[in-house]
Amino acid sequence: MSELFDKRLILVLGKGGVGRTTVAAAIGAACARRGRRTLLFQANANDRFGELLGSGAPVGTSITRLRENLYAVNTNPAAALEEYGLMILKFRRVYRMVFENRVTRYFLRAIPGLDEYSVLGKAWYHTNEEERGRPVWDTLVFDMPASGHSMSMLRIPWVILDTVPEGPLTRDARTLRAQLLDQSRTAVVLTTLAEEMPVVEAGELSAQLTSQLGLSVTRLVVNQVYPDRFPAGSPSEKVLERLLAAPAPADLAALAGHGRTAQRRRRLNERYLAELERDLPVPRTELPLLFVPRIGPAEVDALARQLET
Repeated sequence: MSELFDKRLILVLGKGGVGRTTVAAAIGAACARRGRRTLLFQANANDRFGELLGSGAPVGTSITRLRENLYAVNTNPAAALEEYGLMILKFRRVYRMVFENRVTRYFLRAIPGLDEYSVLGKAWYHTNEEERGRPVWDTLVFDMPASGHSMSMLRIPWVILDTVPEGPLTRDARTLRAQLLDQSRTAVVLTTLAEEMPVVEAGELSAQLTSQLGLSVTRLVVNQVYPDRFPAGSPSEKVLERLLAAPAPADLAALAGHGRTAQRRRRLNERYLAELERDLPVPRTELPLLFVPRIGPAEVDALARQLET
C-alpha cells in the first residue's frame, strides 16, 4: 500500500453505494498522515468530506482545509470552466466578455463532453500545479463519479485525440492521457462490496478500463466486509448452533437469530471474495463493516490505518 500512497494521482472508482467516498477519504487521510500534502477532489457530489473528516464546514468549489496536510474541493463543470477561462484570460471582465456572452455559451453547450473534460482537466491541473518551482500537491485523490460516468469522463482525452485536429486541445489531451497511463504517477483504486451486483460491475469496469483505455487496476478495495465471528468448526459456531436448536427465552432466541444473520452474511461475503480472487487477480485490501450510526473522523482514521497495514 505504501506505493499507492506515493502516487501523484489516485483515481477511486466503483459502483454507486459501495462506499467509494469513504474509501477516498481514508486514502486521503493516510496520505496526509504520511506527510503528503493531499487534495481530495470530487465533482457535482453531495458533500460528505466535511462530515467524514470533521471540518465542520461544507466543501464547495473553493479549496477547503480539513486538517493538517489534507484539503478538499467539490467542483462542478461551470466552476471548472470559469477557473480555466480566468487562468487563460487573466481578468474577470475579459472572461465575462468572452465566456458569458450568448453566442459563446451556445457554442460551449454544443461541444460534447465539455463538462466532463473541464472537471478532468481541473484535476489534472491540480495534480501538476506548482508554486515557486515546487508541486503544490503531493497527491490528489479523485473520488470519481459512479462507474458509467467515470468511464465517460476518463475516455474524453482518447476521444479528443481521435476526432479533433492537431492543436492546443490535442496537445493537452495527449499530456493528460500520458499521465493517466503512467503507472509510476497514477493509481486506479477500484472499490466494491463482496456482494453479487457490485462484484459483477467491478469485473466489468476493470475489463473496460483495460480494453478501452489501457488502464490497469492498481488495487481492489473490498469495503464493508462482515467480521467472521462464527468460523466453521469453531466453539462460537457450535454454541450458536445449539442455541438455535434448543428452546430459548425470546431475548436469547432473538440474539441467536442475529448471530445466524451475521454468519450468513459472512458466508455470502466469502463466496464473492473467492469470485474476486478468481476473476480479478489484483492486489486486494478488505475493509471491515463498521457497526456505527454514522461514519465520522474516528472511523475514517481507523479505515486509513487498516489501509496502511
